[in-house]
Amino acid sequence: MQGWQTSYLGLRDIPGELSEFELQAFFSFSRAEHELLARRRNDSLKLGLALHIGFARMS
Repeated sequence: MQGWQTSYLGLRDIPGELSEFELQAFFSFSRAEHELLARRRNDSLKLGLALHIGFARMS
């Protein structure tokens, strides 16, 4: 299978649990990233964008 077709995040499903390392590495944002999220999105969309960025980082 070509690399771009390889699945991530537990092959076919989002993992049921994330380790402390995974949470820190993929879902912790720098001050600059927090400021960008604050400027670019309203309150109702910030969590969704942050989760999207985190899962994109994982894959």
